[in-house]
Amino acid sequence: MPAAAQHATPLDLAWRERYEVVGRLGSGGFAEVFEALDRRTGRRVALKVIADGRRMAARVVREIEAATALSHPNVVALCDHFTDGERSYLVWELVVGHSLAELQGSLSDADVAAVGVELLDALGYAHGERIVHRDVKPQNVMVDESGHVKVMDFGIARMIDAETLTDAGDVVGTLAYMSPEQAAGRRAGPPSDVYSAGMVLYELLAGENPLRGAGAAETMSNVAGHRLPPLAELRPDLAEELTALIDDACREQPSERPYAYELSDALRELLESGALGTSGLRRVQRLVRPLGRAAALVERGGGAALAGVTAAGVLGALPAYPASWTLPLVAVTVAAWAVAPQGGLAWLLALLAFPMFNVSFDVGVAYLVFAVALFLLARGRPVVAVWPALAVLLTPVHLTLLAPAGAAALGRVRGPLTAAWAGAATMFYLLLVRAPRGPFVAFQPRGRLARDLAAADHPLEVVWDGLSVVFSWPGVLQMVAWAALAAAVGLALRAHRVEARLWIWALAFAAVFVVYRAVPIAVWAYPAALTYLLTSVALAAAVVLLPLLLWTGPTAEGLIDERAEVG
Repeated sequence: MPAAAQHATPLDLAWRERYEVVGRLGSGGFAEVFEALDRRTGRRVALKVIADGRRMAARVVREIEAATALSHPNVVALCDHFTDGERSYLVWELVVGHSLAELQGSLSDADVAAVGVELLDALGYAHGERIVHRDVKPQNVMVDESGHVKVMDFGIARMIDAETLTDAGDVVGTLAYMSPEQAAGRRAGPPSDVYSAGMVLYELLAGENPLRGAGAAETMSNVAGHRLPPLAELRPDLAEELTALIDDACREQPSERPYAYELSDALRELLESGALGTSGLRRVQRLVRPLGRAAALVERGGGAALAGVTAAGVLGALPAYPASWTLPLVAVTVAAWAVAPQGGLAWLLALLAFPMFNVSFDVGVAYLVFAVALFLLARGRPVVAVWPALAVLLTPVHLTLLAPAGAAALGRVRGPLTAAWAGAATMFYLLLVRAPRGPFVAFQPRGRLARDLAAADHPLEVVWDGLSVVFSWPGVLQMVAWAALAAAVGLALRAHRVEARLWIWALAFAAVFVVYRAVPIAVWAYPAALTYLLTSVALAAAVVLLPLLLWTGPTAEGLIDERAEVG
């Protein structure tokens, strides 16, 4: 009986005690993928969740068999696997970087050859372990932050000696990259992977895949008929040696294609000869890796600084400890955050409880509920909790909007949510301290928020007063506007072309200006001060413009929270 006909995945009903789901990364036809924290090791991992069923059980076991049989630096590693009786869970290493689909058009010819060397090294190793991938395509090949290739998704891989898990005539793989024998429903062996890898490199070099038709039927016909022009017809400027290697990999007959390791060696020799120039991927290895470490240090240091500012601001405004304690308490806050951000956040929230109780018992109780909720929501990325401090800190110099714009670096989902949180907290703070009315405070006459909170007769009244401010129409407008700005900046960073980034940048900041100028006039008959508003929008836009122009490729949630993929 083939191994995939059995479901040998261990049962684990308490898996949530070890793995904390941080966010959703994406989904496909068979699975959903989440970023998770492995509490035992402290590492970020990718959690692939697959609904159980007869067909899925076979697929899961096949993927586990392939992954556990492979240990190679260019193959994504499987860390763990289990089931809860309803779903299967595969825990993969978290790959930080870009897929080849995202890098299309941004790689030099030498870069493509360098990618080919490591991609074919990985496939050659798998073939040596008697495993065929059967679904090599740009989406399944990542270039990590170190500039190394990582091959993913062995979900339809097959052991060369095993019984086939599909009926005769079944077709697996992605149409535009599958070999002619796959398209005809014949057994796919190692030469099929070589063909698919050759097609991936062909597309990266040519800028298009000539086999891709208007629909699935046309694409299948082009693949089966091998209607692939020689690469030199689309790129006559390429070195003949390179076009010959790619054409050899994409030959119609499997027996005429080179072995994966032969093609890898040939590409490596071509690179070392200097005929293709210097590969930028090696520069990525030297430059991006330290930048990745620097980004983590910047986030930790920035979070520590914002935590210190928050502690100093609250202790200065609400004296509860002896004055001589303020500096040491702030120093401990910064140090604790720098060593362990999660512990630093817990310390900061606990430190501020006494000043809140010093205002009133009801304010203190309401604060404790808020602090616990904030810690639970932000403990996976503690800097999110203190992000509003950045907005408040930048308000006097007209750079408030850098807070929501910068939140784009925290992730596609987390970024807008953090920006919305910062927008609500900023308006709450500015109303609390009775700051002069401006575009980031509120558009109706200011009340006495601090007095109302201190005079509340019940913790629920404190909560009601606070929520009434946050979820007032001005508050909701500010949260939506800031979240939209973060989403727009993130979209601009992911755009390949500079022109697209500039259009998104211009429209986003223009929309923010219009919203803050037009809505208050139309709804509350209160025009925000034009000079203040224009300065705040223009300065923030100018600062954001520089990274948009300098960024050389699509972002993967920025270096702080690169988009992660799994096999």
